[in-house]
Amino acid sequence: MDEAVPIPERSQTPPNPPDRAAGQGAEKPARTDSGTVMRLSTAELMVLAPRLRVYLKTPSPAWPEIVDAADWLRGELGVSKSLWGEACVAMGREQAAIAIAIVSAKPAAHFRSTPGGYFHGMVAKAKTGELNLGRTVWGLRHAATAKPHRGSSRPTPS
Repeated sequence: MDEAVPIPERSQTPPNPPDRAAGQGAEKPARTDSGTVMRLSTAELMVLAPRLRVYLKTPSPAWPEIVDAADWLRGELGVSKSLWGEACVAMGREQAAIAIAIVSAKPAAHFRSTPGGYFHGMVAKAKTGELNLGRTVWGLRHAATAKPHRGSSRPTPS
């Protein structure tokens, strides 16, 4: 069973780290995504970004496997290891993986320069709080389910 990762509507400032001196220990703070607009499962991500599947070891991966696959896919897309690291810090590992998957799903004509340049722009937006992965995922969903419009090939009544 795959678990869904919430996608915040806008990048949010991470919660304050626990005060180790106060005896709270090394536990991670609870995940809070008050701006969540949708949920994305690993299965749906593989449908929306099929190039990711090549790098997966199992047909039903968990998020850590998706992150590892995205790290391999980023090389194919021309994204440097250092930019991948910046993305993981700015967005979190799962959302960085989703961003790589999104880039892989775009047609070559979509990019002004390269897929790596596009991803760099995403990371820059994440750092300033302007990245909206939720909206981009919704766009991919819409494109995947959109039916082609009937044009002039439509039969005319006799």
